[in-house]
Parts: sequence; structure tokens; C-alpha cells
Amino acid sequence: MPGAAPSTREFAIRLSSIDQLFWEFDARPVADRTLSGDVRWSLLDEWERVREFEPSHLTIYAPESDRASTDEDAVRQAIWTSLLKSSGALRRIDPLSRQEKVAASIGIAFLLVCVMVSTAMDQASGNVVVVGLSQAILLVGWVALWRPAERFVVEVAPHVFNRRRFAEFADIDVRFAWV
Repeated sequence: MPGAAPSTREFAIRLSSIDQLFWEFDARPVADRTLSGDVRWSLLDEWERVREFEPSHLTIYAPESDRASTDEDAVRQAIWTSLLKSSGALRRIDPLSRQEKVAASIGIAFLLVCVMVSTAMDQASGNVVVVGLSQAILLVGWVALWRPAERFVVEVAPHVFNRRRFAEFADIDVRFAWV
């Protein structure tokens, strides 16, 4: 299908490389890799656009130059596995990294210390300046939890609503169009 383009009712994505499907530094065998977040969200958006037409397959438009080095069955397996995981809990498809776990633990401990210091300052003095400083310290403690709170609001909560959609196309047939 040289030069083929997706129709408006076709469930398809176009890639500049098959590697674009996966997390950049993932060195596992292709069948064991996880789709990148951008690819998962792109597929979900595409599915929303075409789901009323009940497409029977997902077409991956990929460069002809990748054809010889691509194991289509392994890529299919990786896509199906990732989409199946996406239809479950977020920790299955996108678990917290060690850095995120450590940062959240430190943030919680820092917030508790800030609450204790702020409370002690409030109880020790009724001075307006001291009360202002105690509130500033408390604010700094909350800021330490900014990233974990952002992940919850931007990733975890929406995932709860989106996982049913992922389940709708988790086992869809995957076809390749080499262009």
C-alpha cells in the first residue's frame, strides 16, 4: 500500500519509526515493551474519533525502511499487552519510578515537619509576623507535595475514567501499512 493514507473512519496512527511506539530507553525484547504514554493517549484519542464506526482493526502506518527489522508479531503482542494493562489500574501500565516514590516519601515527611513547626510557632506567639511566617512554612510543606498531587490529578484520576475505553479496543487486530 505505498503512499496509502488513513481514511476519516480508519483507526490508525502514523509513525516515523516503529521505535516511536515504545518508551525511549526500554531495552527489553519488543514483545515485552510498553507503549509510551504519548502513543497510548494518541490511540485513545483516535479511538474516541472512530469508535462509533466500530473499526475492526488498528492500522500502523510505518516507514518501509523499518519493515525488514520489525517483528510484526512481537509489536502486535506489545501493543495488545500494553492496551490490556491500560484497561486496569494505572500502576500496571505506568508504575511510580523509584525517584517518584522517594520524592513522595520525602515530601510527606517534610510536610509533617512543616505542620509541626508551624503549629509550634502559632502556639508560641500571637505576633502577626510570626503567624505569617508559620503559614509560609506550612505553604512550603504543601509545595513539597506538588508533583505527587499533580500526578494524581493529571494521570491517576483521568485513568479511572479512561480504562473502560482502553478495554474497548485492547484486543483489536493490528495491521501494518509500510509506506
